[in-house]
Amino acid sequence: MLKPTKELKSTPFTEVIELERIVTPDEEKRVDHIFVRRKKICKRHPEGFATEEIARFDVAWPEEPKEEIEESTKEKQEVEISNK
Repeated sequence: MLKPTKELKSTPFTEVIELERIVTPDEEKRVDHIFVRRKKICKRHPEGFATEEIARFDVAWPEEPKEEIEESTKEKQEVEISNK
């Protein structure tokens, strides 16, 4: 079961600024490895207190359509018919 990934967004209390994003595809695992560096600024703090954070997560690729299975069953049916 896949977990949904929620990106951090700005709110009335904090401002989120994305500084860097690196997406690295991994064909073996069929995911994209994502590295995000962002700055969070607290709007309620009088001096605008800011922190920098790094996040790493994976986003799965969509599943491929299963057309191959349908073709193989058609071939089996044709073989069975020709054998009779």
